[in-house]
Amino acid sequence: MPSERARPLLYALIAAAIVIAVAAFWLPRWWENREYRRAEKIAGIGSPVLPGKAADARTKVDPGLAAAKVTEAVGKPSFQVRTEGASSHEIWKYYFADGTMTVNLTDGYVARISMEFGPPKIRQSRRP
Repeated sequence: MPSERARPLLYALIAAAIVIAVAAFWLPRWWENREYRRAEKIAGIGSPVLPGKAADARTKVDPGLAAAKVTEAVGKPSFQVRTEGASSHEIWKYYFADGTMTVNLTDGYVARISMEFGPPKIRQSRRP
């Protein structure tokens, strides 16, 4: 009789071992892909190209303009980065089919605007 009681426990242990083995192979790969996608997002890989023209967007933005006004005038940036310190600095990139507009903000106000005309060079992900 003791061997009959041990059978359900044995099946449970085998099932648990299989689950642990599958998790040991799947979990690290899932985590690595998750981190890779986050790193790609930080680097601006696959940023969207906005409708409209770069020159038209440039006429709507001037140094000294508040960040909220820029978003109202041009829209959400294709890609943005922010750093914090004694003052906050942001770089907003707007990708258009005919060029790229880069807006540098300091403490929420436009400090500098640069333009690069020609098709934007947006890196694409190498992972499927």
